[in-house]
Amino acid sequence: MKYDLESVLACVKNDEHWIKKLVIGSVLSISTILLLLIPLLLFLALFHSPAAVPAVLLLSAFCLVVCTIIGLSLLGYCFKAGHDYLNDPMTKLPEWSDFWQLVLIGFKGTLGSILFYLPVMFLTAAYLFTALHFEPLDDKSESVKTLLFCFDIFTELLFWVYTLFYSLFMANFMKDFNPFAFLNVSEAYKLLKGNGLNYFILVLIVLALSSLLGFSGIILALTIIGLLAIPFVSLYVSIMSCILTARFMQIANEPKNVEQN
Repeated sequence: MKYDLESVLACVKNDEHWIKKLVIGSVLSISTILLLLIPLLLFLALFHSPAAVPAVLLLSAFCLVVCTIIGLSLLGYCFKAGHDYLNDPMTKLPEWSDFWQLVLIGFKGTLGSILFYLPVMFLTAAYLFTALHFEPLDDKSESVKTLLFCFDIFTELLFWVYTLFYSLFMANFMKDFNPFAFLNVSEAYKLLKGNGLNYFILVLIVLALSSLLGFSGIILALTIIGLLAIPFVSLYVSIMSCILTARFMQIANEPKNVEQN
C-alpha cells in the first residue's frame, strides 16, 4: 500500500459541506482572538477606575475559559477527522453538532500530549532553575558555563527527538482516544517496526505542509481578507496532518507491508 497523496489530500473535498465545516472552525478560531481582546480593551479603557478591575478580571477569566474550550474543540475536530478516516477512508468530516464530544477528545489529546512531553518539560524546568541559580554567568568558571551549555543542547535535542516520534503516539491515540496511548512505547514501536521509510515519508510530508502553512501565512497576512483566511488554511493543514497520520497507521497495519519489508 502507498500513501496515494492525491486521494488523501482530496478526501476532505469528498464531503460536500467541507467548506462550511471549515468556515465554522475558522470562525471559532477567530472568536478566540476577539474574546481575548475584549478584557484587554476594557482594562485599557478602565485603567483609571480601580473599582472596575475585579469585574474586568472576572470577565478575563471567563473569556480564557471559553477560549480554552474552543481551542480544545478545534484540536478534537482534527483528531476526530483522523479517527474517522482510520475507520473509513470514504468518511466525511466530523459534524460540529457534536461540539462537546470534540471538546472531550481535544482535552484527552492535550492531556496525552502533556504526559508525552513531561520528561522534556521536567528537564527544561531543571535547566531554567540551574541557569537562574548560577546567574550571572560572567563570574562563573568555564566548567560551569560548559555544563550549562551541554545541558541546554541536550534539552533542545531531546525535545526534537520527542517531536520527531510524536506522530507515532498520536496515531495510536486516534484509534480510541485513550490519552495513555501517548505513553504506550510498545505499540508505537510496533507501528515503526518495518515501516521506518513510511514514517520518514510521513514526517517529511507533515514538515512540508507546515512549511507551506508558514509561507502561505506570510502571504495571506499582507491583506485583511488574507488574515481572515489564515485560520481556514491552518485548520485544513491540521486536519490533513491527522488524516495522513491515520493513513500511515493503515499502511503499518497492512499485513502485506510486513512481507514487503
